[in-house]
Amino acid sequence: MKLMRWFAVVVLAGSVAGCATAVTYEARFGADQWRMGIAERGIDSPDLVYPFATSPEMEAWAREVAGRYVGMGPVTRLKLLQQSMFDRDAFTFAYDETRTLTAAEAFEQRRGNCLAFTSLFVAASRSLGLRTFLVSVRRPPEYTRDEDLVVVNRHVVAGFIEGGHLHLFDFYVLSRVPYFQHEVVDDIMATAMYHNNLGGAAIRHDEPELALRHLELAVRLAPDLEQGWINLGVARSRSGDLDGALDAYQRALVIQPGHPSALTNMAYVYQQMGRDEEARNALVAAASSQSTPFSLVALADLEMARGDLHRAERYLRRARRIDREEPAVYEGFARLADYRSDSQNAVRFRRRAEVLRAASSTGSSPIPPRLESSSSS
Repeated sequence: MKLMRWFAVVVLAGSVAGCATAVTYEARFGADQWRMGIAERGIDSPDLVYPFATSPEMEAWAREVAGRYVGMGPVTRLKLLQQSMFDRDAFTFAYDETRTLTAAEAFEQRRGNCLAFTSLFVAASRSLGLRTFLVSVRRPPEYTRDEDLVVVNRHVVAGFIEGGHLHLFDFYVLSRVPYFQHEVVDDIMATAMYHNNLGGAAIRHDEPELALRHLELAVRLAPDLEQGWINLGVARSRSGDLDGALDAYQRALVIQPGHPSALTNMAYVYQQMGRDEEARNALVAAASSQSTPFSLVALADLEMARGDLHRAERYLRRARRIDREEPAVYEGFARLADYRSDSQNAVRFRRRAEVLRAASSTGSSPIPPRLESSSSS
């Protein structure tokens, strides 16, 4: 059975797993505590990077914009620092979705994704003696398509505790989507998220060996980071290790049962192995949870090949409800029309897909609301 279109799912930046690892570690904040945590885990890798390292220039800038207001409360000073980072006359910063940088690199280059931008805020505020940290917030994730990949973007913010109250500093100011819940991220987990994003970027740039290095490091740092296992599965799959990919997806499902990205990617591997019924079962399970339109289109293709055109149409309609502007959805409807020998609708749907794809490629579609207010890469 041959599917018309498959998309592997890469999960990036901020979601923290829902259950604990077999070995628990004390939360670590700050460079010294981070080094102790790394030593406890027995990790010695030349690729390992501390994302919150500062530079003298960054520290001087932080003192200039917020350090002199020592008479004000810490939350007020943090708000001043945040406002300064959005002041384009005083601080220019270019959003780059695929560029995960350390705080020092982001400050020097004045560019990066949301994880880099938020890490810059954390590092700068810590240089003022204010112990901020990353916070993972759960809300409906955003997704983008990059050729044959679906990139699911999770959200991170910065946090500070004062008087027992958690203050959040969001760098995605255009968003009005409420948070479902939040979880403090210590520096070890933040480092794992950093390497997970680097691995995801390497997958997108077709650098499988680099992707494997970063992602294996991410899951060593944080064995309960489910998106690290998901992305490691994609890297292994693209390196030809299908059994290793399935193992990685299964580990993600142990951490978060029913994870739609893990199930969708498992379906892709099963289909490569010729295990079509298992592929269908995995996609059905993914569709029962939170789905992207691409997993639903893939499931519709499977149903078309099985001859169940009514069920295929139901999946395509669900995909269109999620995203009415996604060309792949209308390409799916066109294939369904071909199965029904409905040439008129096949042509109509393909034209619609072509218009949407041309709009996206020419930049006439809306610009994703990134960094000026940011979501993580």
